[in-house]
Amino acid sequence: MSKTTRQVRLYPTPEQSRVLMAHCQEYISTVNVLVAAFDSEVLTGNVSTKDFRAALPSAVKNQALRDAQSVFKRSFELGGVPILKKPHCQWNNQNWRMEGDLLIVPVCKDGKTQQERFRCAAVALEGKAGILRIKKKRGKWIADLTLTQEDAPASDGQAIMGVDLGIKVPAVAHIGGTGTRFFGNGRSQRYMRRRFYARRKTLQQAKKRRAIRKSKGKESRWMKNINHQLSRQIVNHAHAQGVGTIKIETLHGIRKGTTRTSRGAKVRKNNRMTNSWSFYQLSMFITYKAERQGISVEQVDPAYTSQDCPACRARNTAQDRTYVCSECGWRGHRDTVGAINISRRTGLSGTRRGATGA
Repeated sequence: MSKTTRQVRLYPTPEQSRVLMAHCQEYISTVNVLVAAFDSEVLTGNVSTKDFRAALPSAVKNQALRDAQSVFKRSFELGGVPILKKPHCQWNNQNWRMEGDLLIVPVCKDGKTQQERFRCAAVALEGKAGILRIKKKRGKWIADLTLTQEDAPASDGQAIMGVDLGIKVPAVAHIGGTGTRFFGNGRSQRYMRRRFYARRKTLQQAKKRRAIRKSKGKESRWMKNINHQLSRQIVNHAHAQGVGTIKIETLHGIRKGTTRTSRGAKVRKNNRMTNSWSFYQLSMFITYKAERQGISVEQVDPAYTSQDCPACRARNTAQDRTYVCSECGWRGHRDTVGAINISRRTGLSGTRRGATGA
């Protein structure tokens, strides 16, 4: 069993927004009061919703009590009693539901509990519904939907797929006997990264720190979305081809592979891209999505995978994007060579080097 969280944007009316804010403030106030009561031993033993008052639906009061108990337990690790400040509220799995583009939850309005329907982005819920958490972030209402999914049984496929990660080509996957497939548009992604970088540079010169932080957050969300799409495409391809194992290069020491001594502008630009590219995030996305499909994931040592000839094992340096073996004459795309060799590697050995597939 695995749990995932889906974020859904809510579009409440002004009146609904006021009701939701009052509801969230009442919720965190209740949790804070209960935590303080536990800390001062005003409430001890088996506490129920009958032991305190709150302008919340009974089911939400139950959830507030569970949250307060959880926060109080964490206070021993933190060395102090935390105080919740950001508006949010939670509902258990039996007290919310989705109907198309509507999220329906019970709220307390004018002293009475009633079902409120909030318009939201329509999403397909894959798995068993869990805790619902609604919060306000940067002026927007967001619903975090927790879903529990059963892991797929381990694949009985015998095929092995090697995945080579890079910048010019985000991901190259090779399956023995099937062939190679390229994923992502490296040119388009590099263009977007350069735009983000140029904008931040301009903002830095203008000393607009808040705008710089906002730009970084926007770029981070954009990269996360790209990595989700790429990882889903890669895992779907592996599942369709009957792959039982995905081998991916370990990313330990990726920043040590950058060139520090060269003065060339192109090398400095590639180093900046390599250091800031979210290879690790993409690797993690591939791992957990593959495991849900019953596909195992192994990390292998990527050293010289783009230099060893797949045919005769001679070591050569690729010229630009084309690899030509000086011994046997084998020709192919440089990243294809990397993916083929990764699919043949077993485990981690020797000196680990990160992916620098510029």
